[in-house]
Amino acid sequence: MPPLRLAAIGLVLVLVEIRLGSLLLSLDLIGWALAAIGMNQLIDLSKWFVWARNLAITALVLELVQFISPLALISLLADVGLRLAVLGFVYCLCTALLQRLGKRDGGYAVTLQVLRVAIPLVTLLGAASAVVSLPASVPVGWLYPAQLAATVVLAVVIWLLGSRYTYSR
Repeated sequence: MPPLRLAAIGLVLVLVEIRLGSLLLSLDLIGWALAAIGMNQLIDLSKWFVWARNLAITALVLELVQFISPLALISLLADVGLRLAVLGFVYCLCTALLQRLGKRDGGYAVTLQVLRVAIPLVTLLGAASAVVSLPASVPVGWLYPAQLAATVVLAVVIWLLGSRYTYSR
C-alpha cells in the first residue's frame, strides 16, 4: 500500500472511538503507528516527512502515556503534548506535500494550505481550553467537530495524493 494511504488510514483510525457500554475502545495507537510507518517510507523525499514521522511517533507515545497513566496531572500534560504533536504533524505533512505538488495541482495546494493552518489553530484552541478554565460564554463546543471535519478532509486529500508517492524502503 502506498505510504500516504497508510497515513490516511492512520488519521481516520485516530478519529474512531468505539463505545461498548462503559468500555471505550480507541484506535489511536494503531492509527499513529500506521501514520508513522507511512511517513517512515517517505523520509528520503523531504525533511518534512522526517519531522512528520517523528511527531507521529511522539503522538503514539503520548497516547500510550494517557492510556496507562494513573495520575490526572500526567494525563493532562500528555493531552496537551499530544495536541501539540498533532499540530506539528499536520503542519509538517501539509508542508511536505505542498513542496511536491506541481502547477496543475492548484486545488490540492489551496486545500493543504488551509488545512495546514486550520487544524493546528483548532488544536491549539482545544489545548488552551483543556488547560485554562474558560468562561461559560466562550463557545468551545465547535472545536471538536471542526477538527474532526478538517482531519477527514486531510485524510481524503492524502488518500487521493497517495498514488503519487509509492516509494517504500
